[in-house]
Amino acid sequence: MRYVRQITQDQVEYLRDVSRRSRNYRERERAKAILLSYKGYNVTVLSDIFEVSRGTITNWLDAWETRGLGGLKDLPKQLNDTSLSSKSLSTKSLIYN
Repeated sequence: MRYVRQITQDQVEYLRDVSRRSRNYRERERAKAILLSYKGYNVTVLSDIFEVSRGTITNWLDAWETRGLGGLKDLPKQLNDTSLSSKSLSTKSLIYN
């Protein structure tokens, strides 16, 4: 099973603070999930609690382990190259009267 195993008391306090006060709903959810994982809740139980897939919970835990506190935040969105291709953008010309 997959759990968050090592966490400092300062990190616990920070996660509690984020889970209560962050304006970002996803950050609050991730902080709560990490705390519960640390308490021994497994990925299946966490996916039921937060109503997300097991893969999502695993991603949250991986982000915590690799990026630490920064793992609570969303990664920047990447633009799809095909979404901004020259074919999809139309050129507009200004007409003056």
